[in-house]
Amino acid sequence: MKYFDFESLNALVVTPAIMAKMNQIYELRGQQQDSLQKSRVALDRLVNIAKVESTDASNRIEGVYTSDTRLRELVNKKTTPHNRSEAEISGYRDVLELIHEHYQDIPITSNSILGLHKQLFNYTESTWGGHYKDINNTIVNHYKYGSQGVRFTPPPAHMTPELVDSLCHAYNQAIHAGVLSPLLLTGAFVFDFVSIHPFRDGNGRMSRLLMLLTLYQNNFLVGKFVSIEQLIEHTKSAYYERLQQSSTDWMTNGNSYAPFLDYFLSIILQAYRDLNERINITQPQAKSAAELVLNALQRELRPLSKRDLLSLVPEYSQRSIERALLELQNKQQIEKIGRGRATRYRLV
Repeated sequence: MKYFDFESLNALVVTPAIMAKMNQIYELRGQQQDSLQKSRVALDRLVNIAKVESTDASNRIEGVYTSDTRLRELVNKKTTPHNRSEAEISGYRDVLELIHEHYQDIPITSNSILGLHKQLFNYTESTWGGHYKDINNTIVNHYKYGSQGVRFTPPPAHMTPELVDSLCHAYNQAIHAGVLSPLLLTGAFVFDFVSIHPFRDGNGRMSRLLMLLTLYQNNFLVGKFVSIEQLIEHTKSAYYERLQQSSTDWMTNGNSYAPFLDYFLSIILQAYRDLNERINITQPQAKSAAELVLNALQRELRPLSKRDLLSLVPEYSQRSIERALLELQNKQQIEKIGRGRATRYRLV
């Protein structure tokens, strides 16, 4: 019978690499505590940008997307969904907002998970929202050029309710006991949830929402300001590879959490590093929007979109960024490449 060993995570060996990443995350979180109480306007902009990026990225991983304009309108609740994809995007937006605002009030239980899943599909005609799967399923990896392969066969449908209850209980007990770092427990919880694959649809999106929920509850709030989902989307191949590596012998409790936890910690560390750069940018300084746009382009060493720059220079509004881009183009310090959605700016 499958069980969840959250007291030792199957005798997990914490490698020097895993320990180094954890130490850096704790260090950056500590350094940023005071900064997060300042520059509220800039930080509020980061929150709004991260909501759009997270909603976009988490759905795009599953092949669900819409145009940039429609995405922003949906996230900002300025329109209603026109099709199935936009209905699913709207559901993700609502659950993400609920977690952002009420994470302390949402217990990690089977009932909470079912309730969040129901909201995820509120705008669709699906009948399975808020219900565990009633048919067996498989976890399929999708690769470039349309190829795909079965990564893992989850437990059968009839075992799902008991497994989710058991997972939640094991996680809550371990958090309360405090024997292992909540970073490790959160990563393991997300991995085991994906492995159970408890729903007919929405498992990946639910896993990323639960990742944010458990991180926030343990005072790792970086996902509010930097899109962790986008970082996962940008490293999707590594994400699937590490999931597969940690899946071996999962049903017989012989799997190693180490490959997935190493990846998970890398993503969280990158998020904190990104936030650290943006907080440094947002500290009071006499720099114009044009100067900060130039700094961002020099630091990133790649062409950037307007959305990228809004995220990297959060203390200035979109109108200010647009004026800065025009000013820098007129001075021939940057140039615009591409058209429409593919428009980017780079140094001359």
